[in-house]
Amino acid sequence: MSRILVTGGRGLLGSDVTARLVNAGHTVRVMSHSADKPARFPEVEWVRADLATQTGLAEAVKDIETIVHCASGALKNAHEVDVVGTQKLLEHARAAGVGHVVHISIIGIDRIPFSYYQHKLAAEQVVRESGVPWSIVRAAQFHYFIDAILTLFNRVPLVMPVPTDFQSQPMDVSEAAARLVEVAAMPPAGMLPDIGGPDVLSLGEMAKVWRAARGIRRPMVHLPIWAGWADGFRKALNTNSRARYGTITWAEWVQRAYGAQPENNRPVRYTV
Repeated sequence: MSRILVTGGRGLLGSDVTARLVNAGHTVRVMSHSADKPARFPEVEWVRADLATQTGLAEAVKDIETIVHCASGALKNAHEVDVVGTQKLLEHARAAGVGHVVHISIIGIDRIPFSYYQHKLAAEQVVRESGVPWSIVRAAQFHYFIDAILTLFNRVPLVMPVPTDFQSQPMDVSEAAARLVEVAAMPPAGMLPDIGGPDVLSLGEMAKVWRAARGIRRPMVHLPIWAGWADGFRKALNTNSRARYGTITWAEWVQRAYGAQPENNRPVRYTV
C-alpha cells in the first residue's frame, strides 16, 4: 500500500477521502493549516502546512508517494491557494520524488468565464506542467454546495430569490471521494472522464425539493443575473451528459439531510 498525502483533509471531501484511504489500508498523512488533529483519525499522520502562505509544504510531501489534492481556496484567495500554492506544493513534491498527484477540478471551468473557475483552470495547467506525474478529475457541484447556495438565498426576508434558470448536475461528495481513491490506486492517467450526478436540474427545480423538505412557505421569486459568466450556468456548460458517475440524486440527498426537520435545522452531513 502507498504513503498518501491528502491536502484539505479537514474539509468534507478531504475527510471522506482520508477515511476511505485508511479503510483501504494506505498510510495516510493529512495536510491542513489547522494545528488540531481530529480524534476521528488516530492512525493518520498530521502535518501543518498552508497553501496560502506556502509554508510547511516541504515537510508535508516528505516520503510521500501519492498526493490527493483536495484543498481549494475561497473566492477571495483562490489565486494564492489554487494556483501559487499548488505550484509550490508540486515543486516540493517533484524534489521529493512524489510519483503521482491526483487533482480534483470542476466541470466547465474552460467554458465559463467565472473568476474562480479561471483560477481553477490555471491550477490544472500548473499540475500538467509540474513535472510530477498526474491525474485530473473534473467533478460537478456537490449536493452540499447547492445546499449552501440555497441557504444563502433563504436568508433574504419576505421572499426567497433564486436564479431559477441556472443548471447543475449535483453529486454526492462521498461518490467523488470514492472516485479519487480509485484514481490514487491507479498509475497516473492524465485527464480522466468527468464525474457528475445522475440528473441535470435547474436551480429552480432543486429549490422546490429543498424548500418542501424544510417546510419553507415564503414565495420563491426568480433572481435574474446578467453577468457574462451567468450565461454559462444557464446553458448548463458546467454539466456533462456523459459524466453520470454518481447515483445519489438531489432528492435523495435532501431527504437524508433534512427529512421532516424544521426549517432552521442544519442538515446531517454523510461521510464514510
